[in-house]
Amino acid sequence: MFLNESFTVDSLKLKNELKQTKELLQSEKEKMKRGDNTVEKYQDKLQQAEQEKEYVLTYQKKVEIPVEKPVLYEMCQNCDHKAYQQAKERYEHQRNGLEKEYKAKTVGFDVMIKVLWWYAIVTTIFAAMRSEIFLGDFTAFVDTIWNGICRSGKWIVDIGNVLAQVGDRIPNEMLAIIVHWLLFIIVIIGGVGAVGVQTVIVEKKVAKVYQENCWDVISVGIVVISLVMAVYFGDWIKVLVKLNLVALLLLVQAVYVGIRAYVKGCKRARGYY
Repeated sequence: MFLNESFTVDSLKLKNELKQTKELLQSEKEKMKRGDNTVEKYQDKLQQAEQEKEYVLTYQKKVEIPVEKPVLYEMCQNCDHKAYQQAKERYEHQRNGLEKEYKAKTVGFDVMIKVLWWYAIVTTIFAAMRSEIFLGDFTAFVDTIWNGICRSGKWIVDIGNVLAQVGDRIPNEMLAIIVHWLLFIIVIIGGVGAVGVQTVIVEKKVAKVYQENCWDVISVGIVVISLVMAVYFGDWIKVLVKLNLVALLLLVQAVYVGIRAYVKGCKRARGYY
């Protein structure tokens, strides 16, 4: 008995749900039908508008009407330009004043930076002159360079004397003297000229590399900092590195220039410059 009652209740619920579903479906169908009718109406209107457009393009002439474009602050003949001109003059005056102030501050900043750099350089040079370790290494470095130049000159003179002896084999004494000194002078001038040309070529290449890659404030800072480290901490550096301080400075600069050249070369290859 209880099962029959529950079955009856469920069947009634299903019937009600089915009825509601049918009603919803019917309303949706009506909405769709109304939508189709609206679409047909708009399609008819669109087709009619296209026909009218084709008729106008076919049977009527195009008439171009010149229209004056409005210009800012000149839209009518009775406009008052006085306020605009005054505002423009104030703007130009303020702009010129700001530009002059900016240029003055830029020049002052550049001058201050240059003065500070010169002060650092001069102070470091004076400290280097009073530093016994750095002054001794600088003297030793200069003596080494000078001794190398003297040895090279002596070697060139010896070669000139050896080659000039070829002229001594000439029987004519006057001609032998002339050939002797002529060969000697040619060898001396040739040797000095070759060394000078090689020095100039190397100097130009180094200057070109330095100017292309290291011609900035950073390089000046590296030079000053390296010199300061060598002057003020030369005794500690000499304990760690048994190397002439001037030679060490040149080595640091060479490594720095090599790194900057490599980095800029990589950037150029990748299209950053």
